[in-house]
Amino acid sequence: MKKIAFCFLIYDKIEHEDFWYLFFKDMDPKSYTIYIHYKHDIPLNYFESYKLKHCIETKYENETIPLAYNVLFREAFKDKDNYKFINVSNTCIPLKSFASIYKKLVSDDKGYFNVCPQSQCFPNCNSLRNVIDEAYISKSHNWFILNRTLVENLCMDDAFIKKHYTIYAPAEYYYYTFIKILHLEEETIVTHNVAEATTFTNWEGMNYKYPSTRGLKNYRVITEEELLYLFQSPSLFGRKFYSGCIDLLSYKKYI
Repeated sequence: MKKIAFCFLIYDKIEHEDFWYLFFKDMDPKSYTIYIHYKHDIPLNYFESYKLKHCIETKYENETIPLAYNVLFREAFKDKDNYKFINVSNTCIPLKSFASIYKKLVSDDKGYFNVCPQSQCFPNCNSLRNVIDEAYISKSHNWFILNRTLVENLCMDDAFIKKHYTIYAPAEYYYYTFIKILHLEEETIVTHNVAEATTFTNWEGMNYKYPSTRGLKNYRVITEEELLYLFQSPSLFGRKFYSGCIDLLSYKKYI
């Protein structure tokens, strides 16, 4: 049976762990796997047994982030039934039921990326021009879905990341850049609007009904109207949702 691998990169907790427990509850355990890479080892309520035995030290928006992703993806790749690989943060919530997400992701064999205009790559990653043809340099949002081909080609060797990706937010530049270098674009489904990405994040200036007015929005509260709008959106997950912004009853009503 095809499995969906949920690869959590967290600091110490999953902000809405009760929602995730409800999300997986009563689902066939043969249809998913869970892997958790943590920075600080504080016991989780429901998912403690899914923590990796060996995690690496991570720092905010440096090369350790894609290296930690790769630790997760390599571990998940060992299970030959894992068909799609989703990276999930500690502030993510599912915006669809497990059954809906599973049906969508096993209906094709592609990875999913939300890709930015190439003009956004520079000057942040100017140093990459010294080692990569500028035509290949790409920026994508940090929350994406891989298939087995992409994991096998992008995540098994960390040497290039360690040597050349000492730039800000390197995970945004590594994965889709190397998809282009390796001519693996046909392995992906690409969006260009964050509101249509597989993982929604509310950035100021984006095309969204309830836009942020100041940079990246960290949800401490959310109206039920916006929550319903997100549940009906194309996105499968939402990011930057902190404890207390959603109550379980509202969540259960729509998922």
